[in-house]
Amino acid sequence: MSDIFKRKIIDPKKPITADMLLIEWDGLLAQAVNFSLQYQQPVNRRYTLGTNGKNTVVIYPGRPSGSLQIARLYIDKNENLFVKKGWDPCQDLATLHLNLDGASAFDNCTANGGSFVIRGCLATSWGLQAEAEGLSVMDNINVEFMQLEYNPPA
Repeated sequence: MSDIFKRKIIDPKKPITADMLLIEWDGLLAQAVNFSLQYQQPVNRRYTLGTNGKNTVVIYPGRPSGSLQIARLYIDKNENLFVKKGWDPCQDLATLHLNLDGASAFDNCTANGGSFVIRGCLATSWGLQAEAEGLSVMDNINVEFMQLEYNPPA
């Protein structure tokens, strides 16, 4: 059998959904409605002026850095996030663990997106939004960090 649009037949896999992101921040376990993670490595290029019509180029990688934006972080009402590591620049920086256990709403579904370890974290901003019609309160946190590790699913 072939696809009606003549495309290759796909091999669907279990989904990784965003319904189960667990964040561990200095011993505090939290969940988030939305998060965005960026990690980049700057690159410098150096070109020679060249001789006999031949130029040389060298690429020097810079130090990587990243940022994490969290919208609506859910924590236990008895916890105080602002006293954890990563808020006071004169104290230790935080290490965050993000676990992507997707499709948790389905029975017997073991879909898993692995986990990330984010090191050298410092909160750079915090904001609060309240919206009356939807009865929602959203806190938004921005974090800068120095290193990102990925651990694939077991």
